[in-house]
Amino acid sequence: MLKLKINHKNMILKTNFVGKLLGVESFSIENNAIYKNTKDGRSEYPLLNFHSFAVLEKSFLGSRINLKIGEQSIKIKYLQKNGAEEFLDQINSTITQQVIDYIEPMFSEFSNSVIKHYPRDSWIEQITDLCRSLNDSYQAQPDKWKRYLPDEHIIRIEEIISFHPVDAAEIREHHEAYQLSQRQDFFDLVESNPLTPEQRLGVLRSNDRNMVLAAAGTGKTSVMVAKALDLIDRGLAKPSEILVLAYNRAAAEELKDRLADKASKGNISLDSSPHISTFHALGRHLLRQAGIPTHMSVFTEDSFALKQWVTGWIHSYISEDPTRIFDLIELSNPPISPFDFKSKAEYERYVRDNDFRTLNNEKVKGYQELLIANFFYINQIPYKYEAPYVSKRRIEIGFDYKPDFYLTEADIYLEHFGIDRNGGTRADIDPVAYNSSIEKKRELHNECGTTLIETFHYEWCENTLLSSLKQRLTEHGIVCNPMHPNDIFKKLNDQKALSSWSDLMTKALGAIRVERLEQSEILARFKKSKIQQPKKYSALLDALHQGYVKELQHQNAIDFDDMIIRAIQVIDDGEYQPEWKYVLVDEFQDISAARMEFIKSIISKGPQPSLTIVGDDWQSIYRFSGGKLELTTRFDEMIGPYSLTKLQKTFRYNNSIANTAGQFIMENPEQYEKHIQTHTVVDQSQVFLLDDKVGKQDGVYDRVEEVVKKIRANDVDGSIAIIARYNYLLSDTRTALSKVQLTDNVNFWSFHKSKGLEADYCVLIGFFQGKSGFPNENRDDAIIEALLPSLDSYPHSEERRLLYVGITRAKKKCYIIANPSAPSDFITELLAPKYELNIASTAFQEQYRRIFKCPNCEDGYLRLIQGKFGEFYSCSSGLGCNVGKARVCSKCRAPSIDTRDASICNNPACNNKLKICNKCGRPMKKRQGKFGEFWGCSGYGIKNDQCTNTSKF
Repeated sequence: MLKLKINHKNMILKTNFVGKLLGVESFSIENNAIYKNTKDGRSEYPLLNFHSFAVLEKSFLGSRINLKIGEQSIKIKYLQKNGAEEFLDQINSTITQQVIDYIEPMFSEFSNSVIKHYPRDSWIEQITDLCRSLNDSYQAQPDKWKRYLPDEHIIRIEEIISFHPVDAAEIREHHEAYQLSQRQDFFDLVESNPLTPEQRLGVLRSNDRNMVLAAAGTGKTSVMVAKALDLIDRGLAKPSEILVLAYNRAAAEELKDRLADKASKGNISLDSSPHISTFHALGRHLLRQAGIPTHMSVFTEDSFALKQWVTGWIHSYISEDPTRIFDLIELSNPPISPFDFKSKAEYERYVRDNDFRTLNNEKVKGYQELLIANFFYINQIPYKYEAPYVSKRRIEIGFDYKPDFYLTEADIYLEHFGIDRNGGTRADIDPVAYNSSIEKKRELHNECGTTLIETFHYEWCENTLLSSLKQRLTEHGIVCNPMHPNDIFKKLNDQKALSSWSDLMTKALGAIRVERLEQSEILARFKKSKIQQPKKYSALLDALHQGYVKELQHQNAIDFDDMIIRAIQVIDDGEYQPEWKYVLVDEFQDISAARMEFIKSIISKGPQPSLTIVGDDWQSIYRFSGGKLELTTRFDEMIGPYSLTKLQKTFRYNNSIANTAGQFIMENPEQYEKHIQTHTVVDQSQVFLLDDKVGKQDGVYDRVEEVVKKIRANDVDGSIAIIARYNYLLSDTRTALSKVQLTDNVNFWSFHKSKGLEADYCVLIGFFQGKSGFPNENRDDAIIEALLPSLDSYPHSEERRLLYVGITRAKKKCYIIANPSAPSDFITELLAPKYELNIASTAFQEQYRRIFKCPNCEDGYLRLIQGKFGEFYSCSSGLGCNVGKARVCSKCRAPSIDTRDASICNNPACNNKLKICNKCGRPMKKRQGKFGEFWGCSGYGIKNDQCTNTSKF
C-alpha cells in the first residue's frame, strides 16, 4: 500500500462564512501544532502525544475535523470544503510520527518479554495491558492506521494484537516455537547427541519458577549445561549472572567440566564462568564476602570426633542421675503398647523388625520385657530369659512352655501377662483362650511345685510395673542391689549399647540442625508422632543441641549447617547483595528445608531471578539427611506457580527395565506420573528374578558368582555392578568374588551411592524379610522419624524409590537375587504379572512357595537351619512368630508343622505325618504292651524329665 506523503509547510485552511462571522479567519499547521487564527490573535493546539488520527466530518455548517487525546477532544469547525481533506492529511501525517513513537516501545517491550525472553508469570499482567492498549487503539481506527502507518508496522501490530485477550499458555507456545526454530543448530550441536524435544523445552523455559522432572537416564545434566550456555549465547545473561547449585562436590565439578567442554566445542566465548557451587561452598563464600570468619569445626571432617563428643555428653548426662539410663533405653526403643496394633501381622512385623536388646545382651520380644530384664540386670538379680521349664510341657500347640524369666539364684519364675485389668488382650488374640492359658500355667506351676511371680500389661499402662515388681521380689526375700553408674557405663560401653545410643543421638542432632528445630518444634513433632513422654525427650534433645552449639562457640568454628543458616542471615540483613539473574538447582528432590530457605533468600533479594529446579521425585532417597520431597511434589503449594517440563526419553536402558521400574514406582500416588520412552527396545523382559540357592548357607554369594560368570561368558568387557542396601552384603560379596578372581570391571555400590551411576549389568541382592532386609523395615528409630522431614504416606515410599534407582542403573540386564523362603515385601509384589519380571527360578513358583509358608504367622517363611543338634526350619519372622520353628520332614525334607497330636509335612505332594506327644511334643513311638500295640512318648526314658504319656494305636 502506498502511504500519503504531504510535504506542504505552513498550510493554511480558511473558514467558511459561519466561521468568519464568529471571528475565526483560518487554521494553519506549523511545527507539529495547529493554530487557530482570529482577528484578535492565535491559539495553539500541539499535536504531540496524539495517538489517534484526526477525522473529517461534513455538515450543512461546513467541514469539521475532530481530534482526541485521551479524554480530551479538539474540534476544528466551520472549515471550507475545498482543501479540508488535504488539511486533514497534513494533520494526520504529523500525528503519524506520534503514533509510531507510541507503538514502537510496545514493539520493543513485546519482543523483549515474549520473543527474546520467556514470558514469565510476573510479566503476564504487563503483557496483557500492552496487547489490550494496542488492540484498543488500533481497532478504534483500523483504516486510518493502515493508511498512514508503514506496512511493516501494521504487520507487527496485527501480530501482537492477535494475542488479545492474552492467554499465557498461547504466548509461551509462540515463544517456544520461535526459539526452537531459531536455535535449532545450537540444540543439535551443544551435546554429543542432538537434544530431545523435551530437553530443548527444558532449556528454553525460564519462567519465574521452572521445574524440570528428569527420570533416570534422561539427561538432566545435559539440560543444565545447555541452559546455561543458551542464556550466555543469546545474551540473556553474562556468565557471572548465572548461579548453578549442585548437591555435592563431585556433581559441581562435573558440571564445571561439562560446561567448559561444551562451550569450547560450541565456540561460545566465556569471559568468565557461571558460579557453580554446592550449597555449603556458596554459604561459605557469602560469609567470607561479608567478612564473617569461616573456620570449620573438627566435627565437619571427623565424624568419629563428633561421636566421641556425643558419647561424652551422654556420660555426663547419666553421671548426674543413673536412672537416666532408662530414659535412653526408652529413647532408643520407644515404648509402644501391644494393644495399639490392629492385626496379628502388624504386631509380628513389629517384633520381627525391632531389636529389643537388654543390658545383658539378650534379645527379648517387646519393650515391657526389656524393662523387666534391665531392672533385673541393674539391680544385680541373676536371671535367664525364656529358659526351659523344669518339665517339657506344651500348653499351647506347637511349642514347649518357657516362662518369660527364670531367677536362677532364687529359683523363681516370672511371667509377664499381656492383659488389661478386665482380662482384655491384643486385638488379634482371643481373650478367652489367653486367660485360659494363664490358668493352665498357674496349674502347671502348682503341679510341679515351682514358684511363679506375675506382672501385667496394665501395670505398665498405670506406670507401676517396676515398682510392683520390686515389691513382689521383696516379698520373696529378693534384695535389689543397684549397680554403680560407672559400672553401668562400662557395661554399656563393652556391649556397644553406648555406641548405639551415640549413633542415635548423633542422628537426632543432625536432624535438629538440618531442620532448624527449636525445642517447641521438637515437642510438636514428637506429639504428632505419638512419642511417649514428648516433653522429657524434647528437653533432652534440645539440651544436647544447646551443648553442641556451645561446643562450636568454644571451638570458634562453624559446621556445614552453619554455612547455610548464617548465609541466609547475611542475605536477609543486606550484608550481601545477590546479583544472579538465573538460578539453577540440581537434584532438587533431595533438597532440605534450610537449603530451600537459602534459595528463597537469594531470589527475594536478587534482581528478580528466574529459578529452574532440576530433579526426579522418583529418585528422592536422602530424607535421612534432610531431603524434603514435598518441596518437589507440592512445589506449587510451597513455592508457587511454575512451568513444568518432563524429560521422559532415556538412552540408558531398554523398555523392559523402564516398564518394570516405572510401573513399580508409579504405584505411589504422591509422585508425578511419567511415561518413559527408551531408545533401545527389546522383546523380552531383561529384569531377572533368581533365588539365593534355597537352604544353602551363603547361597546368595554363590548365586552372584554364577551370574557374573554367565555375564562374562557372553560379554567379556561389559561393566557389572553389585548393588545392595547394606555395606556388609557388598563386603561379603566382594570377598567371595575375589576368591574366584571375578572382580575385574565389577563395581560394588550401595543403593544410595549408585545414584547417578550406571553399568551394563546390575545384580541386586539383599531381598529378604526383616530388619536388615530390603525394604528396610526397621522401626526402632521412631525418634529420628519424628524429627526428619515428613514422609509421604505410601508404604515403604522411600525404599521403593531406592529400588527404582537400583534397577535403572542397568543399561542391558538387571538381576534380582532374593530369598524365596523369606521374600521381602518388594519381591512378593514384583511377582505380580504387571511388573513383567523374567522369573528365572522355580523357587518362586507359587506352589513351591506355599510349601515354605509358615502357617503360624502372617508374613513368615520357613528357612532350613543347621543347628547344634541337627537341622530344623526357622521362621523368618523370628520372635514375631509364636512357634518360630518346624521339624524337617524325614521323607521329602520340607517343613513339617506340629499340630496337637502330629507333625504334618507342609508339602501337599508328600503329606508325611509324624505322631507326636500331645503333652510334651516329643515323637511318639510304637510300643508293644500286654494288651497289644500302643503309642508311647519317646520321653519315657529321660531321667530328669520323664514323660509317660501314651495313646491308643
